[in-house]
Amino acid sequence: MFNFQLKCKDLGFNSCDFISTGNSENELKRKFYYHSIVEHKKEFEQMAEERKLELDIRIKKIVDDQSYN
Repeated sequence: MFNFQLKCKDLGFNSCDFISTGNSENELKRKFYYHSIVEHKKEFEQMAEERKLELDIRIKKIVDDQSYN
């Protein structure tokens, strides 16, 4: 069983139903970013570096919130 899950919709990719699962924040990020590069390549490439950093912060917050459940 995975401890954490992250939906593309949690991070603003509203038309995508992908859910990343993992046992750590690093595993979750790795799976999410791989999916983003493959499935949202154009959108991800055009994203400003500041927005990418914001995604990291949101992922950390989601993981932290799930850690306390």
